[in-house]
Amino acid sequence: MVLSIIVAFWSEALSPIDQDSWSFEHTSRNFIIWLLSFLCADFLVGYYWVDIQAIIQQQPFGIFYWLPLPSEWMLLVLGVLIIDVADYFFHRISHQNRYLWRLHAVHHTDTKLDISTTLRSHPLDLVASNAWKIGLALMCGVPIWVIGFRELLIFPLIFFQHANAAWPVKFENRLSSVLVTPVLHRLHHSIIRAEHDTNYGEGLILWDKLFGTFQQPESVRPQKYGLKNCETQKYQTVDGMLLTPFYINNR
Repeated sequence: MVLSIIVAFWSEALSPIDQDSWSFEHTSRNFIIWLLSFLCADFLVGYYWVDIQAIIQQQPFGIFYWLPLPSEWMLLVLGVLIIDVADYFFHRISHQNRYLWRLHAVHHTDTKLDISTTLRSHPLDLVASNAWKIGLALMCGVPIWVIGFRELLIFPLIFFQHANAAWPVKFENRLSSVLVTPVLHRLHHSIIRAEHDTNYGEGLILWDKLFGTFQQPESVRPQKYGLKNCETQKYQTVDGMLLTPFYINNR
């Protein structure tokens, strides 16, 4: 993960799309909200969910336990796919459910897009996301370590998706047939709702194409990032990001 951050920073410095995107204030605020989210969701919630997993392991539970798979490799592949499609659906539901949207909107109120945007999530959004993911994994009988493995795979990709960097067109075109590339994800951060309600996937682009939410961008970046009526400084400060769910009434 550290290496992917370094490479993404380096790429932003060498070939930025938006020349004036980076600022210390913007990056530090996104980092602080991530730190709060990490302490709330990744540490506290993750700790208690692992305890639940340990209890369940004493009495194995889940679909994959009742229908045993031929090998751990099969469990790993199916588990990664399940978590990836689970993320897709939770992300899509977060755009449609008014209460989840209020939490998820914090990620979309960023009027700039760079790798620090990767870190910008409301703590309760990550709590809900982790609970969904881990709960589904336990129901299916997918071990927690499979979630951890998938996160290690996805983190570098997510940083590159948000990076303010221009990538070779041929490189992106080849990857975009399988993965969610930066060009595809930038459209998801467009201020236009018809555009940001597309390309929900984090890893595989398969789910968007399969479930009808894929949209091919017309350019390397949308004209404007952010959310309508949420472009003021009020939504950019750390306390403003924490209070955004109370500021937003509708879309």
